[in-house]
Amino acid sequence: MLKDFTLIAKKKLTYDIFEMLFESSEFIDFKYWQFITFILPWIWWRAYSILELIDWNKIKLIIKRLENGRWWSKFICDCEVWTILKWVWPAWHFILKETPKNKLFIWTWTWFVPLYNQINGSIELWLKSNLKLIFWLKNELDIFYEKELAELKNKYKNFDFEYYISREKVWNHINWRVTDFLREENIKNFEEFYLCWIPSMIDNSIEILLSLWISMDQIFTEKY
Repeated sequence: MLKDFTLIAKKKLTYDIFEMLFESSEFIDFKYWQFITFILPWIWWRAYSILELIDWNKIKLIIKRLENGRWWSKFICDCEVWTILKWVWPAWHFILKETPKNKLFIWTWTWFVPLYNQINGSIELWLKSNLKLIFWLKNELDIFYEKELAELKNKYKNFDFEYYISREKVWNHINWRVTDFLREENIKNFEEFYLCWIPSMIDNSIEILLSLWISMDQIFTEKY
């Protein structure tokens, strides 16, 4: 059954990325990580990962406003506050493993969303895991949520993160691609690997991990 979602707040994080808070009239039950699916005009559906559950009936999303004919992202990002959209319940299988194993999270741009949700899940569930995030972006203008990640790091000693910027040198950030991090000395203390990215880059990362004697049952992925 379709439900109503009301946009109650919107914030621009970068030139093309928006943080959006939606409210439902019903209780939202989900696992770390799942997504919701919008049913848009002209009989079209589009799934977006949940960044955070706020209270019992509000979810926060981060959405990239894309050009190149992807009208659905522009339609949602251009919505005014109090716009009502239709949606269906959270779903999917790429969820956090509730284990005490040390976890490495790798992503770029808004693929950041599901893994941020999983990191918060690990913290909220008090899992005895060391957590590290590698966040790859092309340019300084693409950086977002740095303050929020720094607050998590300061509050929880088992969490750490690094930004990798590939197309320019940025003070206090590493000038590399994210796959450059996948070296034996960097990953030796991690037991679970969470990757959310485009298929080619996930496949490349898996190939590197397998070459470093990481088994497939330690690797969890979602391809977009």
